[in-house]
Amino acid sequence: MPDLRAGNYLWGSPYSTSCPGKMWWLLLWGVLQACPTQGSVRLAQQLPQHLTSPGYPEPYLKGQESTTVIEAPQGFAVKLVFQDFDLEPSQDCERDSVTITASGMDPSRFCGQQDSPLGSPPGQREFVSSGGSLQLTFYAPASSEDKTTHLYKGFLALYQAVSLNHSHFISQVNGNSEATHTPGDNPYKIQNHCQEPYYQAVPAETFTCTAQGPRKETQDRKEVPHCVPVCGRPVTPITQNQEAQGPSKAKLGNFPWQAFTIIHGRAGGALLGDRWILTAAHTIYPKDSIFLGKHPSVNVFLGHTNIDEIIKLGNHPVRRVVVHPDYHQKESHNFNGDIALLELQHSVSLGPSLLPVCLPDSETLYRSGLMGYVSGFGMEMGWLTTELKYSRLPVAPREACEAWLQEKQRTEVFSDNMFCVGNKTWKQSVCQGDSGGIYVVWDDDAHHWVATGIVSWGIGCGKGYGFYTKVLSYMDWIKRVMDGKD
Repeated sequence: MPDLRAGNYLWGSPYSTSCPGKMWWLLLWGVLQACPTQGSVRLAQQLPQHLTSPGYPEPYLKGQESTTVIEAPQGFAVKLVFQDFDLEPSQDCERDSVTITASGMDPSRFCGQQDSPLGSPPGQREFVSSGGSLQLTFYAPASSEDKTTHLYKGFLALYQAVSLNHSHFISQVNGNSEATHTPGDNPYKIQNHCQEPYYQAVPAETFTCTAQGPRKETQDRKEVPHCVPVCGRPVTPITQNQEAQGPSKAKLGNFPWQAFTIIHGRAGGALLGDRWILTAAHTIYPKDSIFLGKHPSVNVFLGHTNIDEIIKLGNHPVRRVVVHPDYHQKESHNFNGDIALLELQHSVSLGPSLLPVCLPDSETLYRSGLMGYVSGFGMEMGWLTTELKYSRLPVAPREACEAWLQEKQRTEVFSDNMFCVGNKTWKQSVCQGDSGGIYVVWDDDAHHWVATGIVSWGIGCGKGYGFYTKVLSYMDWIKRVMDGKD
């Protein structure tokens, strides 16, 4: 990734199935691919099986509606969970959508990412029927405004038969939650349990799609809690009174938000929520690169401190790359706007080794002398490390960093959207391969870890300061992007 120039260099510069027409075939086999304006019946087994939208993973065609009924053997229920969900967004789920129906429950309808309360994908929810069958309807209407093909893949789901003794009613909550029903209860009273301590319940109005359109739930289901990720609270926290200078080996769970990326080379990032990666723009569009303006291949790995193990856990496909508009790749000595967000195609399941970091809300988190930690898989002693390392470094006075740059006769821009970390006499523990990683500080008021900076640029890997993107300066932009407004 880096451009290893001789002498002083910037470590921030990296270098179909066809539709059977015979109804006897449908009745005989009981298994068909969903086809436009037709239906199919599938028999659930105890081993998971795939169910996809027509043509998946190729973009689906507009102007079709298909229904799949999944039947479970006697004494079993149907469980369904989405592995991929990529539908064109629509206001209030009026257009492309997936509707799940089971006996005794109102339909649950889902569509592409949208600002509307209804416009959200199903995420990590598990849908389990209260009886022996579950119905899924895929709807992609045509209109005069539509072209024949769109760049949306549709969905991939897994379904299987589960014992009725362990069945749950359909859950209409976010995140890893369970909606349980016990005999004798009112079937419309749903108890929701978030998987603590990784998720927490937040009350929110729920909307249900009916044939007449969306309506708010009333009577016994006025509110259904959302399970939202808990940020900045590792299950295995680091010891904060560490005095040793230089990098230390991280334990599994110390920095559960740490991302390992391979784009133009190795770099870092941090998990926000359960679907976003915060990183530096220059890891995607490096300064002084021969690949100006080209869209790179982005690989994201999460959930471990060892390179071999984190790669074994698998690449998380990226749906969207958003680079801040103030970042200019051609300005080699200006890292202003060095921030980017990667939206993952699928939400990740949180746990002890995979948790998001929090975002800053106060200038007090940038006061001189405040100690923080930076982590990464970058170079150490001239070699690329195989283990996640971290260092404890103080926020430096701005004046000291400016004087140091003048002493070094450097021309790099040190804007108000940056801050520096370290000490003039300390060895700079951040080097090539650490770019895009984050600097975190402990927020005593909120009792969680906050990503205040992004590893951006520096001068060599010797003694001196490192320069970081000031995340607080970009909070409005981050919120707009994550809310789908930018």
